[in-house]
Amino acid sequence: MESKFTEAYQKAPDEGYETDCSKVSEMLDLVIDGEATSEEEKFFNTHLEECVSCFESHQKQKLLKGIISGHLKRVIVPESLALSIRAKIQETL
Repeated sequence: MESKFTEAYQKAPDEGYETDCSKVSEMLDLVIDGEATSEEEKFFNTHLEECVSCFESHQKQKLLKGIISGHLKRVIVPESLALSIRAKIQETL
């Protein structure tokens, strides 16, 4: 069941609008991870102000990332292990 907010503000998507939703969906991880360009962020945020569905997806993704990162611990590994991993990565490139 949709919230009253969603019912009140959801726009009927037109073809161009759906294309914007697809772009925003593809950019979601970049924005949340802080890897989007300022131009991408501006487009993303402008779209979220108009699209309830994309706004809700963004909020869910941010919440999920926060929950997961809150349970992860940073572990210091031996230098030899780090060098070995880097070497294996270089071999595959």
